[in-house]
Amino acid sequence: MSFTTQDARTVSSQLTTDVAIVGGGPVGCVAALAFAQRGARVYVIDAGSAPTRLAGEWLHPTGVSVLTQLGVDLTKLGIPHSRGRGFAIFPHTGSPIVLSYVGGEWGIGCQHHVLVEALQKQLARISNIRLIRGYRVVDVRPEVVVATCPQRSRTIELHSRLVVGADGRQSIVRQKLGYSSSRQPVSYMAGFPVPAGVLPYLDHGNVFLGGPGPVLAFRISDSLARVCFDVPANRVAWIRQPRELIGAYRSVLPEAVIEACLKVSENDVPAVAANQLLRRRYYGRAGMALIGDAVGHCHPLCAVGMSVGFLDAVALAESATVEEFAAKRSSVGRVPELLSMGLYDLFVSPDPGSVELRAAVYQLWRTSAAARRDTMRLLAVRETRRAALAITFARLASVASRQIVSGLLNRSLGHSLAAVCGLGRWGGWLAREMIVS
Repeated sequence: MSFTTQDARTVSSQLTTDVAIVGGGPVGCVAALAFAQRGARVYVIDAGSAPTRLAGEWLHPTGVSVLTQLGVDLTKLGIPHSRGRGFAIFPHTGSPIVLSYVGGEWGIGCQHHVLVEALQKQLARISNIRLIRGYRVVDVRPEVVVATCPQRSRTIELHSRLVVGADGRQSIVRQKLGYSSSRQPVSYMAGFPVPAGVLPYLDHGNVFLGGPGPVLAFRISDSLARVCFDVPANRVAWIRQPRELIGAYRSVLPEAVIEACLKVSENDVPAVAANQLLRRRYYGRAGMALIGDAVGHCHPLCAVGMSVGFLDAVALAESATVEEFAAKRSSVGRVPELLSMGLYDLFVSPDPGSVELRAAVYQLWRTSAAARRDTMRLLAVRETRRAALAITFARLASVASRQIVSGLLNRSLGHSLAAVCGLGRWGGWLAREMIVS
């Protein structure tokens, strides 16, 4: 069997394989490569998506390592991309804080549809993988996947010992498993492609804080960058008024970035995505597994989505059963989610407790190499133990508490009391989330 992309006229109506993967995005492709590397026969069913879709474009070194282990080299494949050393944080006041990956590792920035193209090219090199594009899955049950072509003129039935849902936030596999897909709205993201040269730190993701929401800007090739504006849910109208949107962040962005975004907005509208929270609780059962965003998703500020999805894929391929896979990932999969949502809330919340904790974060990042290292191990998904996240928070809370005490003479008693209560709420949130299965 060899890799093929087939249309409605040539696909057999009855197919049999070892693993059927629903979704041919980055996570689905990595799952196919991981299973094929272990000798399984794999089919990937991909409905396809719009090239302009705003989706994952930054891959931490952990995810890059997975690609390397699976034989994917974007440079050798001739795929435009960039390398990134970590993140440069721009607080509203003070100098930037540079957080580099530990040990000189590199991440990757790449346009989403270009990365998908690269991974599907890699599938073409593997003899026991077959890709069927242009079919939409309409029914899933243990050991069976049913899909139709766009005109519904043909239906295929794929029989497989394992069905993998790598079909993202609207996962039909998740729906058929009966898991809740109730998401918590967080905000919106509006992305503008700009010349890479306007970024202050070319070799880092640039995070600008202090505006209506964070702004994340990073290279997606040697010459192109993406500027992603976090738009509060109550300001969604800005998305239809790009100039007003960009202007609302003018005070926290370099003028070169502002001007580049304004120029893009003259002829085009930004790519948009909804930022939502769906906690990572369910991984599948009885021969039907979920990986990546089909398990859960959170705010993309920390850019952990693809790396976590890649780790899901490899863990599933290495597991004898779905239940074994679920046990592996449920113990470690929530730490990146908690970090992402915690940092996002910390950076945007105006309450005194968050203000003090935010100042503590900046102080530790500026003064402690150990704190920078620990943060980047968590961000890069190198460290996934819940205890490590709890220790990091305790260190921050200690610094924030000392700041509150030392500032008693300079701040109102009301502010200090509110700050103490706010720290207590943060601690309670983390404690509750840590014990959620």
